[in-house]
Amino acid sequence: MAGLQIDPEGMRRSADGLDAAKDEVQALLDQFTAALAEYADAFGGDMVGSIAGPAHEECVAVATECFTSNIEALEAYSQDLREMADEHEANDAEVAKSFTTIHGGLKP
Repeated sequence: MAGLQIDPEGMRRSADGLDAAKDEVQALLDQFTAALAEYADAFGGDMVGSIAGPAHEECVAVATECFTSNIEALEAYSQDLREMADEHEANDAEVAKSFTTIHGGLKP
């Protein structure tokens, strides 16, 4: 492809940015979970509490699972970017080595 430029260091910086975003989301999830834990027994044991409490717990579980899966995805994306950067550098080095070998064979 004409004009395509791959910047492995830029890819690594992007991976670092994804890691920072992942850490920030994880910290917010931890704060959210801690805040919700304070209300664990707030619903009481009466009829309304016995209905609202489990419903609340299920909502919290679904939200936590959603955030956790997104955190895991961010981690996977950053790892994939680093692997792609490494592969591009290795391929570039191999191509450069091949051209050097060819050039050496062309010398009179």
